[in-house]
Amino acid sequence: MNTQRTLIAILSGAALAAAVPGFQKPYPVTTSTVSGVKTVMNPDYPRDGRFTAVLTEEMSWGGEGGPDSSTLNRPLDLQVDNQGRVYVPDMGDVEIKVYDGAGDFLRTIGRQGQGPGEIDMPGDMVLLSDGRICFLDGQQRRVTVFSAEGSYQSSFPVVDGYFRALDVDGENRLYLAKWGQQGEARLSSEFREVSYVTAIYRTNASGKDMVHLLDFLGENMIKKAVGEGGVVMAGGQYTIVWAADRKGRIFGGYNETYRLGAYDSSGKLEFVFGREYTGLPNPRYSGAVGQKKTLPAFTRTVVFDEEGNLWLELAKNAETKGFTYDVFSPEGVFLKQVAIDQRIRQFKDGRIYCLVESEEGLYLAKRFRMELKSLL
Repeated sequence: MNTQRTLIAILSGAALAAAVPGFQKPYPVTTSTVSGVKTVMNPDYPRDGRFTAVLTEEMSWGGEGGPDSSTLNRPLDLQVDNQGRVYVPDMGDVEIKVYDGAGDFLRTIGRQGQGPGEIDMPGDMVLLSDGRICFLDGQQRRVTVFSAEGSYQSSFPVVDGYFRALDVDGENRLYLAKWGQQGEARLSSEFREVSYVTAIYRTNASGKDMVHLLDFLGENMIKKAVGEGGVVMAGGQYTIVWAADRKGRIFGGYNETYRLGAYDSSGKLEFVFGREYTGLPNPRYSGAVGQKKTLPAFTRTVVFDEEGNLWLELAKNAETKGFTYDVFSPEGVFLKQVAIDQRIRQFKDGRIYCLVESEEGLYLAKRFRMELKSLL
């Protein structure tokens, strides 16, 4: 070995790293096979760095000044269509409120009731590419379809179990999550952990050709028997988190650990991905049955940006202000981490949409321009 030549090469590399801005070692993501499954693991820091989001408000909906029916009461979510119209399912008024892109109130859709086109319990809502609105009523166990103008078109039942979540892909295929107890469990007068399963189904907007794609396991509830036939339930802090992207791929998993699975359009597991992570201490931990020493790794909120990247909202303690998102590529690479003042509901046309509570306690839907500022 030519020791002098080797030393020169090492010194030259060090000099290059010092002289060239942005020069850095390859990002140390590792790919391995664990129990026969491809696993993509990232370090505890992102590839492109950590950022804070600087928000500039552009538009607001649902505040005072308009008709009474335009004021948001208890909004659950929001969706934006291709014309810039904003749809907000409102749990307080049991209806869907619709605004145009200029900030004006247009109409309400649905009303409280159990008949055709009526809503008993506001739940998940998605927009189809042709403007139709699909609404999941968990109480009535049905999906209702409205036209873009808000008129009732059709509905189909989902009576076999309790369905509690709805999503849609770029081909207008609907994804439904059925939640229920896994197997039989003998209850006693003491709290016991009972396993639950979240089953993902896919169908079209008419409810036909429904197929069972996959099951997510890991979620437990704490239950005990009370009196004759009564049951008390607790739990739910740790849960199944899932979402379907525009291509019909499903990303999901149990949020106790920092792992998610990526499934193809047939429900087959393609790979698992995650990152090194130390959980936040659970301030309410007392050693009781079903409790965990750490908080969940991330919340139920999974948002896809317009490049198809996943934004995972990290869990936080009561002292933490704002929100932090870990951003992953569809291939499972930890791209960046973003601290932001608002919870992101949707990315659309280079903007983000959020639901914001004012200092007066009013809820507003808002559109922001977001710029990322490096924390380095």
